[in-house]
Amino acid sequence: MTAFGGTAVAAGAAPASVAAPAATASVGPVKLYVKGFGSGPLNVAEQSARQSGLDAAVARGFARSDCRVSAGPAVVNSLPNGWVQVHIEYLCTGEPNVGSPTFVLYRYHKKSDTLSTPWDAPVGYDLQGPLGTLFTASNPDTMPLYLCQVRGDHFATTDVGCEGQTYVTRLGWLYAAPPAGTPSLPLLRCLRKENRQIFESHQADCEGQIMGGTLGYLLP
Repeated sequence: MTAFGGTAVAAGAAPASVAAPAATASVGPVKLYVKGFGSGPLNVAEQSARQSGLDAAVARGFARSDCRVSAGPAVVNSLPNGWVQVHIEYLCTGEPNVGSPTFVLYRYHKKSDTLSTPWDAPVGYDLQGPLGTLFTASNPDTMPLYLCQVRGDHFATTDVGCEGQTYVTRLGWLYAAPPAGTPSLPLLRCLRKENRQIFESHQADCEGQIMGGTLGYLLP
């Protein structure tokens, strides 16, 4: 890996350059929010919402025991017949069975943030396109890639400590260096000139913005 900086930033400060991961760092977990909805009389709607939320977690490869209620159940709508619609949210933490050795890392954007993830499309963000392909599990010469957050700005890093910022989830694994005999794409940290907003790119010029360093190398 090509490291720029290599030290954690102060709390609340955007990490402009890539930090090197600690050699002995443990691997952080996948953490995903899943939602459930139900309708009917209140008790039926709540039970249905819980069941649909856990079913959604299982569909993403989690065990039910990996998930804890993070919000709700809450009534979100009252129907004319006296029934209600109920919403619940679970936070699932662990090692989901993805069912594939690789998945695509996509970049999403909204006015105040750019976010790269292979997981569910974030609500309120527009898809900008694929950046490349991550491994879903450790492979030779690879290292984990994480999604972190600072002041509402998401960024990717290979540091499980999130360079002193807030941990969101593990994204997958990428190569630490260009793999011999295998096509690859660099994953770069970039910053927008006008507001220092962090985003990831595989274009060598950071799409005309500021280069922050090389995170690693993706499969095409």
